Amino acid sequence: MSRFTGWEYVTRGKTSLEMLADEPFLLVGEHKGNPGSFNFYTNGSSVLSIYFSVSTEKDTRPGEEPTVEGESPLASAFSKASGLKMEGTSERIIRVNDKIEFIDKDTPVIILKVLGKRGEGIV
Repeated sequence: MSRFTGWEYVTRGKTSLEMLADEPFLLVGEHKGNPGSFNFYTNGSSVLSIYFSVSTEKDTRPGEEPTVEGESPLASAFSKASGLKMEGTSERIIRVNDKIEFIDKDTPVIILKVLGKRGEGIV
């Protein structure tokens, strides 16, 4: 995920959420040893939570910042919570609809099947 987006990866360990609250951050939760949720935080509060099952198509390399694509309220919320733009062009796209696809040069790299979501503007 950090290689795809270019975001800094930090192992949380036993660090409290309050110690991370100075900047917006994404907390990746796990389910049975695999990634299972995204929780976006701003000013110490969760602004968007997405629960999913994951499949990977291929390994990815660091690259340019992706853009978010989609017409759904979830796409808008994902863009706002992540700070990634919905306009412009990039070889890397995060397509958000009933699933979230991380696409590099027209090839899906990571596919998340959305199982649930909660946050501002999400119905």
